[in-house]
Amino acid sequence: MKKLIVLAAAASAAAIATPAAAQSATGTVAVSGTVGAKCTASDFSSSIPLGELAKADGTIDGTFPNNTAGLSRSFTLRCTSNKVKITVSSDQLKNTAVGQATAENGYTGIIDYTSTLVATGVSTSATATYNTVGLGAAATATLSERLANSANNVTVTVSNGTTAAPSDLLKEGSYSSTIAIKVEPTV
Repeated sequence: MKKLIVLAAAASAAAIATPAAAQSATGTVAVSGTVGAKCTASDFSSSIPLGELAKADGTIDGTFPNNTAGLSRSFTLRCTSNKVKITVSSDQLKNTAVGQATAENGYTGIIDYTSTLVATGVSTSATATYNTVGLGAAATATLSERLANSANNVTVTVSNGTTAAPSDLLKEGSYSSTIAIKVEPTV
């Protein structure tokens, strides 16, 4: 019986020492941030080796059939904006030897060509086409939706090689040109 009284006294002391039910408070914390309009690419450079530019008779072979690895290069870009503007321009393919980038008496060291830039969107695409004849202003186009979030969503292609006169013979040597590409967000 003594054990029972001691246990009952200990339980009653513990009940007295227990604090009253805890009070709680609630609140909210607002979290916010922004994403700016931007376009990025991890690798946005390449080359298109065209190989032999002349037919057997020395005139331009404008389809560039001797290219090695195709006439197009694709890139993966990431853009956060609702629309994307693409721009493409290039200089002429010119003979790199000193004094050879000229046209004279049925010979030429200058080749014009077309560069076509395509941006693939979620459901449509935009195309900008630039021809080096006359070296005018860069060609632009706007993709009216988001750029597709996928690999190889921007492609540039080289085509349609020409000379000032179809009968011009190409001067011997190496030819080079650069295509300038710009992909930018539009707001």
